[in-house]
Amino acid sequence: MRILFLSVFLVLSGLTLNAGEVYQQVKYTVPQPVINSNEPVTEVDTGFVEKYFGVFSKVYGEIDDIQDCNIRIKGKRLKTTMAARPSFGSFFKRKGHRTYVVVFNNNPGFDGVKLSDVPENALTGLFAHELMHIRDYRGRSFFGLMKRGWQYLSKRGKIKLEHHIDNMTIEAGFGNELYNWSFFVLNHSVATDDYKDFKREVYMTPEEIQEKLKE
Repeated sequence: MRILFLSVFLVLSGLTLNAGEVYQQVKYTVPQPVINSNEPVTEVDTGFVEKYFGVFSKVYGEIDDIQDCNIRIKGKRLKTTMAARPSFGSFFKRKGHRTYVVVFNNNPGFDGVKLSDVPENALTGLFAHELMHIRDYRGRSFFGLMKRGWQYLSKRGKIKLEHHIDNMTIEAGFGNELYNWSFFVLNHSVATDDYKDFKREVYMTPEEIQEKLKE
């Protein structure tokens, strides 16, 4: 039963890998030990290190309660810009022994928002949002993680989850940066209208973020 739940979670999160993608990562990704030198080696795709890791590590360093988390950053073809989840084997480990995977889209033909197009002030908001997913995961039991996966079964559940993570991002002090990310996606990116409509529907809009910041 746990294997069934786990499979559903991975499929719904859009992070399952087919055999070709696994081979491509092993062949082209050269991991480097970064982020947390006191824990088992954390791997980061060298392409991410060269372009984005300076901004990512700055955001990571401001979130104290995930400093003990092992994080791997990998490139992959996705339907979105970035995503975060526990690694496959971590579902069966205790909370303090999990590894989390942050995946960034490395598909040059992606019709959404490419990392290479995002200005630094908006990147900060995106990275903070993904790290809030890890903050959310780290305190959850196996069935708590599965609950997150089941939320992706419905649009209503997905909206509730992503608004929750956006609120966590604001409460962590990254509200202005999240606003910059949302505003960039909807008003300045070259993403398709369908992609923008999806973002507008599922995530907090710039206007909603502004209202939250006023509270």
